[in-house]
Amino acid sequence: TKSMRFDFMDKENLWYEFNCRVVRFKISDDKYETIITNLSREEFSMEEIREIYNMRWGEETSFRELKYAIGLNALHAKKRKLIQQEIYARMIMYNFCQRIVQEIKIPKKDRNKYTYRVNFTKSIHIIREFLRKKGGKNPPVEYLIAKEILPIRPNRKYKRHVKPKTVVCFNYRYN
Repeated sequence: TKSMRFDFMDKENLWYEFNCRVVRFKISDDKYETIITNLSREEFSMEEIREIYNMRWGEETSFRELKYAIGLNALHAKKRKLIQQEIYARMIMYNFCQRIVQEIKIPKKDRNKYTYRVNFTKSIHIIREFLRKKGGKNPPVEYLIAKEILPIRPNRKYKRHVKPKTVVCFNYRYN
């Protein structure tokens, strides 16, 4: 459309040159990790790329939580301003939930070999439900969240099962 722009392309020049670098790290005897980057070979060695990627892992998990736990993988709006509003609202919700979850103290009990952390996805649902309720007696949110814990199990890997999603329209609301 006219309002959307990609500054590097126009009607006369349909091709855009994009240089990237593929870096592959050996993880185990038969497993590799592949990263595509635009950082130059002269400025960043393979080991530096690996270190930068590891430092960025927190952001990657935050994006995953934004997409799946908060629900940013499916948008309900079609107009640009409303899409931005939806993104900002979900980012605010993510930050709000993250702040609450960080303050939760997990009760110490005689547990098995694992350490535990708060289940962020369940926490989001508890906080949303708390915000939706306008009155009545609610148990403290901190208490409910502290009950939703998960063991931290290092080096666990699962195959991803991703289903593509499209825009969800609310046209049925118009009468």
